Amino acid sequence: MASTDDRDAADAIDLTTRVRRRVLPTLHRIKEPLGGFAQCLQHPDEYVGTIPYGLESFRADLEAMAFEPEPIASLKVHRDGRLSAGSWARRRSPLATWQLHVALFQDGADAVDVFAHREYSWLRHPYRHYTCEGWDTEGGVERVRSLLADHDVTFRIDRRRSGTTDSVAADD
Repeated sequence: MASTDDRDAADAIDLTTRVRRRVLPTLHRIKEPLGGFAQCLQHPDEYVGTIPYGLESFRADLEAMAFEPEPIASLKVHRDGRLSAGSWARRRSPLATWQLHVALFQDGADAVDVFAHREYSWLRHPYRHYTCEGWDTEGGVERVRSLLADHDVTFRIDRRRSGTTDSVAADD
């Protein structure tokens, strides 16, 4: 079986993400016995939707919605073993209290699964951020779906991706 890195199109994964995939699992093994973490399992409740085109094209959409790459984030691991293919954050300003955080997972070369939550910004509130205080899954998912719709980004909601069994198409 191919490793998670081998399943992703090598040219689609940016350098920051490749470095995070190499470094954070080791850092996690050091931090975990001390009660910390550097990687975590992606919770299915954070599923926003699936974008029906590739990662590189979707990055341009994220930038148009004022998201920026977020290198200071734990490495997310999908329950099927995929590693996140990017982490992005959106803040009103660099010192905003809150941020909207999205994690991306490639689903082959032609689709991207998007997950999101709202949380304290690590820039302004590093301890609250690290301890997940104020974590808002529902609000984050709703906000990202709204942004996708407002920017005419096509996505579908596949309930199987979020742990339920029915499938719903979004005309957003």
